[in-house]
Amino acid sequence: MTNIAINGFLGRMGQSIFHESANHNDIKITLGCDSDQMINSSKNKFSLPLTSDITHNHNLFDVVIDFSLPEPSISTIQKCVTIKKPITIGTTGFNKTQLEHIDKASKQVPILLAPNMSHGVNVSLKSLALISKNLKGYDVLIKEVHHINKVDSPSGTAIKMAHVICDNQNIELGDINSSECPIKFESLRQDTEIGTHEVIFTNDHDEIRLLHIAYDRSIFASGAIQTAKWIKNQSPGLYSYSDYMEDIS
Repeated sequence: MTNIAINGFLGRMGQSIFHESANHNDIKITLGCDSDQMINSSKNKFSLPLTSDITHNHNLFDVVIDFSLPEPSISTIQKCVTIKKPITIGTTGFNKTQLEHIDKASKQVPILLAPNMSHGVNVSLKSLALISKNLKGYDVLIKEVHHINKVDSPSGTAIKMAHVICDNQNIELGDINSSECPIKFESLRQDTEIGTHEVIFTNDHDEIRLLHIAYDRSIFASGAIQTAKWIKNQSPGLYSYSDYMEDIS
């Protein structure tokens, strides 16, 4: 049995993971972590303890799943270092300094960082690597649609897709907001959208599209739970969803 704490427990993904946990007999959500304001407004209607500081209840869990915002995520990572707990992170929108902090923390505890926890998306990334390698010289557009409250734009998944393309074409992504960026982005935010990502390769002769549509958040919740179980048993280091996929294949 793996006992899990969720940081960002009262958010959309935190609640999706909590509900998805009922479908997994080998894990249990034993602690919810969120801001004091969110906890106070929840009226403590959950059958597990809620806290704004995981260090106060470190004996209740084996691993942390984090779906929050960059600043509270970084704070939680530091607390994981203090109490020597592994963490799997689905939060996106980190800046360069924050990513450097995560890398430094991974020298002391196991960290899995994934901009998208969907198994389907990560399989798509592998396909995208092959497509990109064989479509050099094509114009590339990445279109993504998410719910209206998603802060980062383009999404972390869209940026990950761009890096996969550039890595396989031996080009630099550079500034994604610059007109010189080799990849163009379109980001839409809609009330009910879960997540759609489409990569379009175009030249004068043809067009190739790779599309992933998420119908509900359970695919991300399930991926977060599976990677949390896996990261619990790893040595300190910074891991990706691809590392998890390769290990279980």
